Amino acid sequence: MTDGREKEALRAALRARRAALDTARRQADAEAVCARVLALPAYRRARVVMAYAAVRGELDVAGVLEDVLASGRVLAMPRCEGPGRMRAYAVENRGRLAPGTFGIQEPDGSCPAVKAGEIGLILVPGTAFDRAGNRLGQGGGYYDRFLAGTRAVRVGICHDFALLDRVPCAAHDVRMDAVLTPSFTLSITGRVEPDHS
Repeated sequence: MTDGREKEALRAALRARRAALDTARRQADAEAVCARVLALPAYRRARVVMAYAAVRGELDVAGVLEDVLASGRVLAMPRCEGPGRMRAYAVENRGRLAPGTFGIQEPDGSCPAVKAGEIGLILVPGTAFDRAGNRLGQGGGYYDRFLAGTRAVRVGICHDFALLDRVPCAAHDVRMDAVLTPSFTLSITGRVEPDHS
């Protein structure tokens, strides 16, 4: 059985480390992780890419959002629709985002829904990941429930210090196919391979 206290203690410690990063480090790390995403063949093949709006010290993937939009592909982003539930919506530009649940920038009401089965690759924020692809999220279960209903390639995004040997997990937690940090690309299932060209 997963120890909830262990999860909360780990979340608190990692949030504190994120909060301690200065602006220059945050920017450099964001640029580095975006470059890693853009180099993935699995990312380049995906016609529909789902990403997130960073909050509370998460790595900002705005560079990926802009690249998807500039390439003419579909950018999907999550919107919370009740406790533990979220859906994906197509965003044609970042002006279509508005503050939603928990203050997170979400697609506004004019954005069309995207079927989970249409998404080719999903960037998944996490408080921490481990080398087996397990994720420690914020605790609401939103991503676990959503990811369970899609076959998309799942790519976890976190800071270098948040890639751990082990994170506490439960049987219902959904594992990642890969985890990217500013300085490391970890392919777990073989569905994501770094670009070696």
